[in-house]
This record gives sequence, structure tokens and C-alpha cells, in this order.
Amino acid sequence: MPLFHCNFFSKILRTTTRVVVSLPSPSSAATAHLSLDEIYPAGQAHQLLYLLHGMNGDETSWLRKTNVERYAQDSGIALVLPFGENSFYTDMAHGLAYFTYLTEELPRFVQANFPVSSRREDTFIAGLSMGGYGACKAALRYPDRYAAFASLSGAVDIEQVAEYSEQFDMSEMMRNTVGSVEACREGENNLFTLAGRLAGSEEQVPSAYLSCGTEDELCIDMNRRLRDCFERNNLPLTYVERPGGHEWGLWDEQIQQVLAWLPR
Repeated sequence: MPLFHCNFFSKILRTTTRVVVSLPSPSSAATAHLSLDEIYPAGQAHQLLYLLHGMNGDETSWLRKTNVERYAQDSGIALVLPFGENSFYTDMAHGLAYFTYLTEELPRFVQANFPVSSRREDTFIAGLSMGGYGACKAALRYPDRYAAFASLSGAVDIEQVAEYSEQFDMSEMMRNTVGSVEACREGENNLFTLAGRLAGSEEQVPSAYLSCGTEDELCIDMNRRLRDCFERNNLPLTYVERPGGHEWGLWDEQIQQVLAWLPR
């Protein structure tokens, strides 16, 4: 797969940022039997998956620690892997507007520069841990833009994460990200609130895939609560638990399942 490491100035972030884009292509062996027109067809528009890293990661984490590039090649899907800092992909209380960047500017940059589809039915978003939260938030806030979304071991209860931050010497970082614990209980950063709001609307609802390791002490309970919330609100959901903790071995296995599950 062609792999592009992009640096560009973001109007929303008001700084230079980074994104990696991986495009499906014929294998080196297959090109021996194809013409240049077949290798580089005009007007091609790939399905695409925005794939978000977790806390303390970056745009290379998925590529360095899993075989997702190979899995995406087999699935014929483009990958878009942005850098999201430790922002929880929010418009930070004291920091940069990563949610607006992720949902407004990044898709325009990608569509303007790469042969990818702009159709909702071809657009998906997923992530792990912090990125799982970001993927859920993007899809629940803008269900008209994504056909499906997936969270792997997602930190899906932002209020609980803010409370936990006191125990892990991250309280200042979380205050800069989402403000106070009280501010997380309702509104645009609370996935449970967003799910209930979506269920009561006339919006087309994207399909959801939630998974978590049964030994993931931080995230398993909050994922079960989000599962229950989706079920109460009759939102389309595939829910998976597997033995394992908060670890790359589990995420490498689960991203294969997500790619197989995505609608084609």
C-alpha cells in the first residue's frame, strides 16, 4: 500500500500537524500482469477508515504496533491516521480544537488530496482507548457523516476518566482537556447523553462496534454501561468481549474483526 506521511498547516489548530494516509493498491506481484491504467485507474474513490490512536500515542502507533496496513490492504480500504495529541479528540477547554479539526478540516484535506470517497456509506471511524472515545463522539455527534464506527477498549465514560485522572497524576491534563468533572456529566462530551439524543432524533444512525478485554480493569465496566445504553435506546450495536487487558495483542486481533464487519 502506498503510505503517505503528511505535514500540513491546519487552519483550525493554527499549527502544523501530521497525518498518515495508507491507500490500497495491487500487490507487487499483481502489477506484473496489469497495465498502468489498471494500476492507476482514473476516478478511483476508496472507502476509508479514520483510525485514531490512544493516549500518549501518535499517528504512527497503529502502524508500528499492529499489522493494520496489511489488513486494510486485504479489505481494500484506505486508512487515515491523524495525530490527536492527548486531546481526547475534543475541542479542549484549554488547548486546541481537535474535535472540529477531526470532523471538519481533516476530511476536507484528505478528500482534496487523495482518491477517497466522500460518501457517508464509504466513510468509517474507529479508535482504541482515547481514540475509541473520539470515534464514538464523532459518529454520535455527526451520524450523517459515518456509516459505521468502532471503539476498541474505549475510554467511553469521560466523566469517569476525569475522576480517575486524580489517581494517575493526570488531573491537570484532564482539566485542560475537558474542564471539570461536573462539565462531563452532560453535554457534547458525554457519550451517554449523545446516544440518548441520537435515539430521539430522526437522524440516520450509524452502526456501532464496541469491544473490550475482560481483564481491562479501567475500561470494561464503562464499556458494558455504554452497551446497555445503546441497547436501551435501540441503537444498532455489535458488542464483543475477549480475554485480555488494555493491550496491543487484543487490538491487533480486534481491528481485523472490525475491518471484516464494516459494511461494503
